[in-house]
Amino acid sequence: MAKRASQEPDQIALVGRELRDRHWLANARKRSQRRKSAWNLLLPLFGLPLWAAFVGSLLWLGQIIHTAFHPHHIHPLFGWSQPIDASGTLILIPSLIMAVAPAFLVTNFLVYQIAPARRAMEAEDRNFPGVGYKPSQRALLKLGLGLLLICLPLIFIGAVVLR
Repeated sequence: MAKRASQEPDQIALVGRELRDRHWLANARKRSQRRKSAWNLLLPLFGLPLWAAFVGSLLWLGQIIHTAFHPHHIHPLFGWSQPIDASGTLILIPSLIMAVAPAFLVTNFLVYQIAPARRAMEAEDRNFPGVGYKPSQRALLKLGLGLLLICLPLIFIGAVVLR
């Protein structure tokens, strides 16, 4: 299917091309300097708690799956008095990674709903193709689906494996 002229470039493809051409770091520095508005502080303010909530939800899911497969194992997978073993690591690390995309998706959505923040960020993004709201959401969705396909099976394996 042909790409429409009005459609913005795919961010994941742009990053891949920049990485192959070894221009990503220089371009990332240029892109980071566009953010001048105080509204940008909302991104980590919303993003970090959402990321932590998604990580917590995934850890809880891992615990539920573990309990379903091993009802005799009454101790939690993650506790203060015990080190994390291979099973816990297979749940924790993929959860930390997988939670990034949905947290950023929701963060972008929430900040986009604030009209002054949206206007400020759209003005900052004007000279940088492919970094606007819609391309960012599309890229995060694609990234999130890819991470889901990789991380969810790892979380499941970690939850099923008994310590």
